Amino acid sequence: MEKRIAIIGAGIGGLTLANRLRDRAEVIVFEKARGVGGRMSTRHSEVFSFDHGAQFFTARNAEFKKYLLPSLGSGLIQEWKGKVITLAKDKKPGKRIWFEPHYVCCPGMNGLCKKLAEGIDVRLLCEVAPLKERKDGRWSLLDRDGKALGDFDLVISTAPVAQTVNFFSDFLTAEAGIRSEKLLACYSLMIGLSKPWPHKWIAAKVLGSPLEWIAVNSSKPFRNKAVTSLVVQTENDWAEKNVDGDQAQILEFLRRELESILQLELADADCILLHRWRYAMLDKAQDDDFREAHFFDPKLKLASVGDWCSRSRVEDVWLEANRLADEILRLE
Repeated sequence: MEKRIAIIGAGIGGLTLANRLRDRAEVIVFEKARGVGGRMSTRHSEVFSFDHGAQFFTARNAEFKKYLLPSLGSGLIQEWKGKVITLAKDKKPGKRIWFEPHYVCCPGMNGLCKKLAEGIDVRLLCEVAPLKERKDGRWSLLDRDGKALGDFDLVISTAPVAQTVNFFSDFLTAEAGIRSEKLLACYSLMIGLSKPWPHKWIAAKVLGSPLEWIAVNSSKPFRNKAVTSLVVQTENDWAEKNVDGDQAQILEFLRRELESILQLELADADCILLHRWRYAMLDKAQDDDFREAHFFDPKLKLASVGDWCSRSRVEDVWLEANRLADEILRLE
């Protein structure tokens, strides 16, 4: 009987694992969203596109740099270049220097994940229910409606840690380190204007505000520069305090905050959207106890990898997914 592996989540971690394991087993990826990408997703609205999760990524590890070379050569990945500044209310813009290349996928940040998904059995709009039963060494998976998804020898979750703990909770030991990790929230405000961006800067770090980051998404390679697409992200601590707030009120508050920083009227913007990332960034308060380690129980045949064990950087998620794949392949 051919071995079967279920992977929960079609982001960079899950799809990297799927490609590493596909020659050793039948691999099925389950994704609750309508498309692949996870936090490397891209939202489209008419002529506007927004990379509303990960804005870019860097490459510091030699192995990851080597992995990127074909995509850099084909244009799937390109460097995002331009002027970056700091902004604060009632203050002049300050300089901000990027000391290393910042890369984006083209034509959207989900481009790399779309490439990785080619030839992989990805089941979209499929939310997996918590594990309840293991028979004859195989896990029986159900979706949230109770529909059977199949039996699997190994289940890997690349979902946020709280969701992964929920999937595995009946079987995790009290000592499992995965239980202690915490991810903080973030809001992404998306603004579309039907005119080109009039300034020279492409991104700004915001100081003294619930807003933390402003990206001119339309300034990235292979984006529509005839319009302006802005992605504005909040501080994690502010988002965590307001994660269950009224979403319409939060959108309006963030819009007014952005107006005061940019000194630009946005009430009549052609597109205004809000996305809540309930699990966005590893809690910095846990940095002292940080360990780059995935979770793998070879007896139970349960594993997990993702932002919770890698500081939420795209590069680190990719590296840790490969470390998990190495460990699984050594034991198979």
